[in-house]
Amino acid sequence: MSFHSVAIAQLLNGHSSSAEETDETTRSSVPPALQVLPESSHLDEAGATCDVSYLLFLEPPVEPDPNMGPLDACIDTAIRVFQPDPAMAHCELLIPPVPDHEAVRSQFATYIGRSSGWQADKTDGYNYYLMTNMGRWRAIPIFSKNIATKLRYECEQEIGVPYSLSRYITSARPMRFFASFLPDRRRSPAHCATLAARVLRKAVPDALQHSSAWYGPSSLYLEASEHTKREAIRMGATGTTILPAHTVSAIERLLRGQMNRENIAELGDDACLDATRSLTLRVCADLVEGDLAAQRISQKQLASALLRWTLLREDRV
Repeated sequence: MSFHSVAIAQLLNGHSSSAEETDETTRSSVPPALQVLPESSHLDEAGATCDVSYLLFLEPPVEPDPNMGPLDACIDTAIRVFQPDPAMAHCELLIPPVPDHEAVRSQFATYIGRSSGWQADKTDGYNYYLMTNMGRWRAIPIFSKNIATKLRYECEQEIGVPYSLSRYITSARPMRFFASFLPDRRRSPAHCATLAARVLRKAVPDALQHSSAWYGPSSLYLEASEHTKREAIRMGATGTTILPAHTVSAIERLLRGQMNRENIAELGDDACLDATRSLTLRVCADLVEGDLAAQRISQKQLASALLRWTLLREDRV
């Protein structure tokens, strides 16, 4: 089945093209603000709209790697000591891999020793995201009208930005006062959180309160979570939603099925979208009503689903 990218826009509306068989009981359990918009409310006839994207956060390992070098050891210590809880080692942007011609522009990041760019090497991505760091990713959804197009535009302006360790200084609590004095222009040097915050602030001006250099991965996680919590309350994304059987099956297969391209190809984009939509709403509900343990679980499940869909999906141009 071909995938119509307008369906991803309906993550905000509690609907995907694979959910047409949802019965009235299930439909009534979706909050009014998240139900299907009338056809005339679609943002454009071409279906090139996407109203949700994600910030990915990487938890540090429980125990530091004894084989890491002096620089990595210093960074690991700084992450654990100078950041608020929960500590996060890294963050980046993930845009749903639709429409087909945009799928290669889904993950945008910067790492120590590299300049910023799209993470398009799926072999390297499989090893890094799904193997080496499996189970340590968390995802926070960010809602805004046509956010995917806006984020992709801003990311394109930030390709090749040099990595800056020194920006971590102003993300520490005693030094945050000086963050506003650092350049916040496009292409200014940045570490992962500075870059993600700057791209997000350009695309969604009301998403964050501070200048980009103010943020480390943990402080960005906390503020993004609060922003999404407010949006979830506004949209009525609270309580437990009764899921149809096909959605439960899609979630189970995406999260616990074989981690290969064949599984994702058989599922298809519609089923992956349906599963991702439900996991996104679960994250929203847990941010409003769940405890920290529930929030961590649902955010990890969402991150796992997104990464499996994005990295194991066959690119089609």
